[in-house]
Amino acid sequence: MRVSAYVIHTRPFQDNKILLDLLTQEQGLIRGVWRLPKKEARVIPGPFLCYEVECAGRGELKTIKSLESLSAASSLEGLPLYAALYVHELLEKLLPINLPLPDMFVLYQWLINSLHSGAPIAPVLRRFEVGLFSELGMGINMVSTGRGESIQPRQLYQFHYKFGLRPYYGEIPKQLPMLFVEGQIAMNYHAGRWTDKQVLSLAKELHRHWLDSLLNGKPITARRLLPQQPFQGERHLGVPIFRYGL
Repeated sequence: MRVSAYVIHTRPFQDNKILLDLLTQEQGLIRGVWRLPKKEARVIPGPFLCYEVECAGRGELKTIKSLESLSAASSLEGLPLYAALYVHELLEKLLPINLPLPDMFVLYQWLINSLHSGAPIAPVLRRFEVGLFSELGMGINMVSTGRGESIQPRQLYQFHYKFGLRPYYGEIPKQLPMLFVEGQIAMNYHAGRWTDKQVLSLAKELHRHWLDSLLNGKPITARRLLPQQPFQGERHLGVPIFRYGL
């Protein structure tokens, strides 16, 4: 089987072999064993390059027979590198093995190209996270309430992981939500207005909690490499609140 692939993670295996986790266009995330060439020609496959890979095996662990780069060598430094490492960790922890996700491959290519181009990091990461949630069937609904009612621009809502958006009228909730958000900002988030600072602020807070829920609290190590900048805005009942125009 020949596939187009990016190297997501490498680690030692046995003797002169390594384990490769590859994001492929045809089979999603696959794991394979790669025998390193002789010492004089030994090069460990690098990240951020698209390879043509020949692999074999019916089980979960494939045998990688050949790796051929389809593009010139490239590298990332500083924040773009840390952002890519963060994305690699998300893919490692969230994607199932051997499940074809062609849109995920295209999204990853877009991410790497965007990081190479010097695009602003925060909008790129938030857009990627939205695509990842969608591919996993765990997208965030910001266009209607948990009961299917349309969002009203000036209504304030509370957002819960299990129940989605619920209108909020000032009562003390039995269970504190992830956040409070005014309808217009929720609609702007749904429309993907990533240049809007309010949308980015909402997305950062929302996605952090959403990822924590998906990972059952398992830490994302690469987060520590990225700017932390805890939420400094308005809170209600100790919970972040996002109002339009503020």
